[in-house]
Amino acid sequence: MHPSSIGYWSSVIAHQYFARLQEKLAHLDITQWFYVLLTIEEGRGRLSQQELADKLRLDKVTMTRAIDHLCEKGHVERCDCAVDRRKHLVKLTPQARPALKAIRAAYDELNNEALAGLTKADRDAFMTHLMLVVDNLSEMDTPAAITNKRVHA
Repeated sequence: MHPSSIGYWSSVIAHQYFARLQEKLAHLDITQWFYVLLTIEEGRGRLSQQELADKLRLDKVTMTRAIDHLCEKGHVERCDCAVDRRKHLVKLTPQARPALKAIRAAYDELNNEALAGLTKADRDAFMTHLMLVVDNLSEMDTPAAITNKRVHA
């Protein structure tokens, strides 16, 4: 194995990571978009759908699908923005609270499994370097938003 492609190995990690995450959260009535829920919670009802998409680096179509799914499951609602009628704010419903607790716990557990053998300093450095790579690639002339389409190597 030659580790020359960051994209390939990142994809391998992502597939394995999200398969394990779905196993850990199989008891929830949602099958994906876990991190979207956490980010909506962080926004405290003040993020528009577009601002949420920008924050998560998701394209508009994928963001709409995610919000539609979470609304259908009763975890999220779109609300009119009093300041700008063109915007819809995305807010959590009370039903989302137990799911959020389970999602946070699953991420903590999975991160510990994935980073086993690394010291806290190594874990912090890994995340810093990972975000640097994300930022570097985002600063390119034509940054691509994340979609749910598969990219083939």
